[in-house]
Amino acid sequence: MKQSGTFSICPVCFKKVDAAYVHRNEALYFEKECTEHGTYSCLISRSVDDFEYWKKETINIKPKEPLLQVEYGCPYDCGPCENHLQTACCVLIDVTSNCNQDCAVCFASSVSNDLNEPTLQEIEMKYNKLVCISESRKFNIQLSGGEPTVRDDLPEIIIMAKAKGFEYVQLNTNGKRIGMEDGYANVLKSSGLDAVFMQFDSLDDSVYKELRNERLVDIKKRALENCRKAKLPVALVPTIVKGINDSEIGSIIIYALKNIDVVKGIHFQPVSFFGRYPDSFDDSNRFTMFDTINEIQLQTDGMFLKEDMLPISTGHNLCCFYATYSRQEDGSYLCTSSMKSKTYSNYCCDDEPSCSEAPCCPADIEIIKNDRDYVLTKWKMAEAGNSDGFDEFLNRMRENSFTLTGMAFQDALTLDTERVRRCRVQSLTNDGRLIPFCLYNITDFDGNYLYRDKTENQT
Repeated sequence: MKQSGTFSICPVCFKKVDAAYVHRNEALYFEKECTEHGTYSCLISRSVDDFEYWKKETINIKPKEPLLQVEYGCPYDCGPCENHLQTACCVLIDVTSNCNQDCAVCFASSVSNDLNEPTLQEIEMKYNKLVCISESRKFNIQLSGGEPTVRDDLPEIIIMAKAKGFEYVQLNTNGKRIGMEDGYANVLKSSGLDAVFMQFDSLDDSVYKELRNERLVDIKKRALENCRKAKLPVALVPTIVKGINDSEIGSIIIYALKNIDVVKGIHFQPVSFFGRYPDSFDDSNRFTMFDTINEIQLQTDGMFLKEDMLPISTGHNLCCFYATYSRQEDGSYLCTSSMKSKTYSNYCCDDEPSCSEAPCCPADIEIIKNDRDYVLTKWKMAEAGNSDGFDEFLNRMRENSFTLTGMAFQDALTLDTERVRRCRVQSLTNDGRLIPFCLYNITDFDGNYLYRDKTENQT
């Protein structure tokens, strides 16, 4: 039985094709057909009930201004175009294509000898662009790549972002330099860095050998200790691959809880088939967002429940999940996100749907601010010196807070243009466009990018 018709692309030729979510044998699949290259079916959820339970209306508020007019239609006019429905929460800026690892899995297909990177002046131009198109609360910034720490001027890039008024600056990193260079975490912290998103696939070196081509457990642990000393909060980011490390979800959570003073959460990323990945990865054995949620409950013996996990309020409900917790005196964890969940009005003050116009009233701006502030506040560590009254209360909350999140990135098999149009995590290209992260990194079956290669060398 077919449901929820939409559009997608052919994973061979990138042609736009009809697509639909299909219920079959108690599971949910995403299916499409290219007249030239055949039919494709991809698992979305092993349980239709899980999918139905998850569905919910989300709020969409359009960007302050479109940067492109529609010519060919989604997904070919990203910039964003005038039909994009959701302003960004987080914007990624690739500060380098170079990397100090040679991973078997890499969405950017980074290599160690690629010195293609923007100058400080070009990065400043990117910041200025974002300042101009931000609403009243500026975008959250994620510095990415490649591996950003290969740039010795990374602290200057962070300082510049703060000087431009960006309240939240996050580093997406493999953690190698932080772990191997004493004092480097302190330099990043003093530059104004707010959080480290650190690649953390396993507590077993054999997994790193398979996914990252080297043993990294000790380096990851040293990086975590150096961040602890620098009071620099960390979110662990496991790429989950079925049959390789999907059985370690629980052990990674337990490890994080033992380090809750510095590890403020885990951001699970079930592997997506874009960029560089081994030929041995079989899409028929795909590990889904719903698999992740179910395994969290199973592998923690019910300490964290699937009912705790919520879809985001803005964007698209199939993109990610989140849950926040507070550690109690008895060592248990109280889910605080379900207690705090809000329902925003879908309408502006003139009773027009807020997804049909650019931000037009204070209510819309408040939703945007809350969306971005959630990211700003959820990774914070306790601060030294606050021992009185409300500050002491905040410190206790931060010291005992913990977040579980996950994101199911789309690839050429799962790309749904309705999800693309509602994307809230976007990449800023060298030619000045904002493109949904998944779409920016989409590759065909031969590894050719739809967008990344066409923008990274332009200024």
